[in-house]
Amino acid sequence: MDLNKLDKEKKIADIKLDDKENKLVDFLSSRIEVLKRTKTDIGGGLNFEELMRAADKEYLPNDLTHKLGVDDKHNLVLMQDDTLGLRGTSRVISLDSLSQDSWRSTLSEPTLLVKIQTALSILIDQNPEAVFKATNEKYEKRNNVAKALWKRSWEINNGIDVLKLFVFDLAKYGFAVGHTVPRILKRDKEILISIDTDKPENNKYKKIKLVEFNDVYREKLDLYRTWIDDKANLTDPFSINDWYYEKDYTADKFEEEFGMYKNSKAVKCGTPKQENNDGEGQMNSATKTRDDIITVGFYENKEKDLFCIFIPDQNIPVYYSPLPNDDGKLTLWYASWIERDPRTIYGIGLYELLKNSKVMYDRMKNMNVDQITMATYPMLFMSGTPKDGQSEIILSPNTIQQKNPGTTVEQVKIQYDNRGWEAIGMIKEEIDDTTGITPTLQGEVEGKTLGETLHAKDSALKRLNIPMLNIAKAIEMDAYITLSWANQVYSTPEIQEFTDAKDMQEYEDEYGVKADSFESEGVDEQGTPIGQIKNAQYYPNLDLGLDEDREGVLIESPDRRFFQLGNNATEEGTIGLGDLKWEGKISVKAMSIIAPNPEIERQRKLELFNVISPVVYQMSLLMNQQVDPTTGQSFTPQGGLEVAMDLYNPVKQILEIQDEKPENWLPKRLIEMVDNPEMYQQVKQVQAEEAKAMEKEQNPLFIDAEQVGQENTQGGAPVASPMAQKGNQSVVAPSSIANPVRQTMGAMSGAETKATQW
Repeated sequence: MDLNKLDKEKKIADIKLDDKENKLVDFLSSRIEVLKRTKTDIGGGLNFEELMRAADKEYLPNDLTHKLGVDDKHNLVLMQDDTLGLRGTSRVISLDSLSQDSWRSTLSEPTLLVKIQTALSILIDQNPEAVFKATNEKYEKRNNVAKALWKRSWEINNGIDVLKLFVFDLAKYGFAVGHTVPRILKRDKEILISIDTDKPENNKYKKIKLVEFNDVYREKLDLYRTWIDDKANLTDPFSINDWYYEKDYTADKFEEEFGMYKNSKAVKCGTPKQENNDGEGQMNSATKTRDDIITVGFYENKEKDLFCIFIPDQNIPVYYSPLPNDDGKLTLWYASWIERDPRTIYGIGLYELLKNSKVMYDRMKNMNVDQITMATYPMLFMSGTPKDGQSEIILSPNTIQQKNPGTTVEQVKIQYDNRGWEAIGMIKEEIDDTTGITPTLQGEVEGKTLGETLHAKDSALKRLNIPMLNIAKAIEMDAYITLSWANQVYSTPEIQEFTDAKDMQEYEDEYGVKADSFESEGVDEQGTPIGQIKNAQYYPNLDLGLDEDREGVLIESPDRRFFQLGNNATEEGTIGLGDLKWEGKISVKAMSIIAPNPEIERQRKLELFNVISPVVYQMSLLMNQQVDPTTGQSFTPQGGLEVAMDLYNPVKQILEIQDEKPENWLPKRLIEMVDNPEMYQQVKQVQAEEAKAMEKEQNPLFIDAEQVGQENTQGGAPVASPMAQKGNQSVVAPSSIANPVRQTMGAMSGAETKATQW
């Protein structure tokens, strides 16, 4: 352990910026200032940052005094301007201006918290599913590789947790932002290799490089500290040209991630700096007092092809370069809950939808509580000479007070009216209807039967269709960025140097990789490298949900296996670097991330089974050999394979409408023939040969028409078969001819009727 690292004093180097760096600082200083004003007026004078702060206060489960930030929290009450009525502005004022009593209610229901948590529990439950369609023929065979890489990134990066945080901001503020970047976290670590029990100070350690993370990384960003192009709008998907965000690092973390850049030596530490107290209320009080914090800004610009790591409060460009992404993509992805206006990307969230009704809801509820209090603890008027000069007598239970002669006590009777709770219920229904988070989604049972309740919940879920589609769009944006980074990162080898072949072999056994190429002093007769091994290149060994078919094409598989990337990808279990490049259209299924309802899923699959099972059974009969009950001979129905293939397309449509994969329902052999036409032709030829052989065995007079035609053509005019020469003709009644398609469609129609009745 290096104890010198415990020294808090950082040596600050003096640097002098060159002309390019000075121009960059001037540009960033002016441009960042413009970006930071984007949220202060997003249209119509609306300050989005103020809206976010109000949403933060409303979300926390506190009373009105805490939410409105009034200092005197013990003697306050929610009041309404009587001249404006209920439509006026509510405010919290001190009861000292009204009376000396503090009995008035200041309750505030955590409605926003409940709505947001309900939305999270419903919308985010599992990793998303998507359809990948290549836009070029050469990328068609790489669809499954691209999809597997994308799904893998969600698993190793805990993408579902990032998405929950993203949707949390989205529902509360109406807008959320994230980014996807390559990230590598390495640090030095000493591990114990030998121990001396008598003298622990003699223990021996080995220094290694510990890798915590080395892959594509997605992250939800702090919306308070993220600023997007002021020209961004919903009309033009390419309207975002640049953006900027800031993050705080400790001195040690800053050195770990940015210490390799020369300008980082001139960066000074200090206390956290956040403009306009953005998010300060959520900052740990201990963090505010730290003096080893460095605020780092990150700027990206497409048109200028510029990326810069910038220290905003010190005007130091730590590093700048062209955009790191080879495809020139920004790392940004975002979404709005509900669109506010096509001219702005900042949407409308749940807080903005319910805030006005919530004011009236809190007012009416507190009024009813006050009324109950007054009815329970009535006001009393006393006449006569008070005892010991007291002008007021406080009511107290289990107390006996002597009443002076000639005094009377009169009670002000408060007639409690319970219609106020009806008004509260109506306002609550209005909030539910406005936000789309209805009691059904929150778990309230509606309907007399299970079917009615499930259908009501399914209908209520449709109210969230727009937010769900917007979330899916953000996931699609992230998917394109993820695949672009994956192609770039995985195609860049990691360079290692070893002392000898044994050291190299131990490394490969430890990490499960194999060198793609290396340089050594020489090799022995067995091809083993001799001496020090330099510049050994290693590409990643990735676990993917893929398998190889008979043709060596990678297809989706429920089982995961490891694939070695490299330039020489000719062996089984390897993927060439060229196969990582993919271009196409990604369509995320919005419903795939929603928490499935077990009862609805059970009912849906039972109905689907009743519809699909007859045709699946018929397909199996048409494809496989059957036994003739009269002769006991096995045979394959003539034309059965063609009919089974014809039935595949309509059945596939039914399954895809239900978001089901055909391979989970249809015969595996049929799926293989659909995906491989050559296999289909081979099976047809084999079946034709088997049919001829069987007919020849059963009918000694059988003559192969094709063979006879070929023989007779060689000798002149074709000759009819002996049966035709005798004039014998076989006539079959139309009623005895079986029509597999008609039987199958009839069975499907009957099954669908039964399923509907059930």
